[in-house]
Amino acid sequence: MLTHLLAYDFGYTLPWTHGHLIATICLAAAAWLLARRKWRWTSRLLWALAAWALAGFLVIQFVFGFNRPMNLPAQSFMSANTGRVLDLGAGSGRASVMVGLARPGVRVVGLDNFSAQYIEGNGPDLFMKNMRMAGMEKRAEILSADMRKIPAPDESYDAVVSSYAIDHLSRQGIEQTLGEVRRVLRARGEFLMIVFRPDFWLSVPYGPIPGRHIPRPEFWRTQLAQSGLDILEEGTLPGTIYFYCRKKDTGTAILGNGNGTKEADRR
Repeated sequence: MLTHLLAYDFGYTLPWTHGHLIATICLAAAAWLLARRKWRWTSRLLWALAAWALAGFLVIQFVFGFNRPMNLPAQSFMSANTGRVLDLGAGSGRASVMVGLARPGVRVVGLDNFSAQYIEGNGPDLFMKNMRMAGMEKRAEILSADMRKIPAPDESYDAVVSSYAIDHLSRQGIEQTLGEVRRVLRARGEFLMIVFRPDFWLSVPYGPIPGRHIPRPEFWRTQLAQSGLDILEEGTLPGTIYFYCRKKDTGTAILGNGNGTKEADRR
């Protein structure tokens, strides 16, 4: 089992996966040298920073696990185990693998423009490599595109999933993307959105600064409601909040535009 997990290659670069360990070694070495020179207070400060860096490394490796497959947080998502799922911002395929392993009856389409520089070798080849490792190569495909303008007909997917991708966009981009999610979902289609959440676990490796720029849960609830998506389940994981939603079945179509949303009667 461990060998199988290690065989996945999600491409996260060394600064993301081992940057804190490198900092730990450098800080500890400097602290030891200064201690030998009797610079006690400076040495103690560097030892404290080394301990912080080591804690950050342990959280990244054993709590976040960037280079391991994710676990499906909402067990009701695609419980029928059939249909087509669109993975927005698929990258190297972590969320696609998550859905494919939990729901072996579904087909997954990974959409990405593959521009993320923190994934080494980011592109269709890396995505499909991980699909093959998961035994999903016959039920996975790639769609190279921008999530803010999905090249797909209306109501063409049974579900959409997005993991740590939509929260990288501007507010306008978020509104555009959620409008596109609703458009491509079939009636009562499902949407699982996983985004960062400022909490203790996120602050250990990254400090308090990133949390100031991460939207709060209230923001996401408002955006989802305005986009015509009902929240069925909401939950938290370390550094993470997820929303399991369903497309509203109403008599109005809620259309996304660049400046927000608007409603238009279906006639």
